[in-house]
Amino acid sequence: MPIGVSQSALKGVYAMTVKTFFAIIAVLALVHGVGFVLVPEQVAASYGMATSAATLLMARLFGAALVGLALIFWFARDGSSESMRGVFIATIVGNTVGLIVVIAGTTAGTLNSMGWVAALIYLFGAVGSGYFVMARPPQLSSR
Repeated sequence: MPIGVSQSALKGVYAMTVKTFFAIIAVLALVHGVGFVLVPEQVAASYGMATSAATLLMARLFGAALVGLALIFWFARDGSSESMRGVFIATIVGNTVGLIVVIAGTTAGTLNSMGWVAALIYLFGAVGSGYFVMARPPQLSSR
């Protein structure tokens, strides 16, 4: 439970578990990863990005990385508190960097308004991971 939140304040409120959070992040990463690998032109176009042979290659490499991350999140759902803590910290760092890059690209006009959707996904990953890092050990172990 986060610092400053009493157990009674959460009565009747659904608290997201580590298992659910990792499953959501895994599905988001897998869907986007497969899209970038198999149909990078369509995914890039949905974000308003111009494509070239080089950008399509980079999109496919990005998609491959997302597929790998999806599998890490999926298999970490039932891991130990210490291994999950490492995944959370890495997710905070990676998603924060991604959030900064996507916001910069969207505000510069490199990405269209779909860039804000990507920003929300990065923000969800960073904030959700931050919540679980700050949670007391019982929260990490309650899946």
